[in-house]
Amino acid sequence: MQSSKEIISNLTSKPYMKKISFHKCFNKLKSLLPPYMQKHILFIYTKNDIMFFVLNHPGMKMEFNYKASLLKSLIKKLSTLDKNCEHLKNIKEVRNFVSDKASASSPLATTTLSYKERAKGEFVNLAKDKEIKKLIEEIRELIKKNH
Repeated sequence: MQSSKEIISNLTSKPYMKKISFHKCFNKLKSLLPPYMQKHILFIYTKNDIMFFVLNHPGMKMEFNYKASLLKSLIKKLSTLDKNCEHLKNIKEVRNFVSDKASASSPLATTTLSYKERAKGEFVNLAKDKEIKKLIEEIRELIKKNH
């Protein structure tokens, strides 16, 4: 049985899921930047071997222009260290611009939904392995407790 990480890795390695691996690399690159720069990045994308950073503040545009060489070196390092980010080797230029839709990315108030447990914990445990059987019984007890 494969773990969830292996399943996700297999799925993202498929050609039709290439954009997901791009976004994972963009998030890794974003996490390498200082926190004050991270919070002003709305999103990152590439086009014609140019990486674009879309920002939400004009002051950060100047900061990104000032640190363009740092960004290029981070991109090169990430492309050599992480085999999933090899596509970043093709990046020749880094550009940035300020989006006029900065308010759209502002964090919304999060709401937590809670539902009443509908299951009653009435099922047959057909597991043969002792550990799995024990885990299923623990799940049954949790269901009964929440019902």
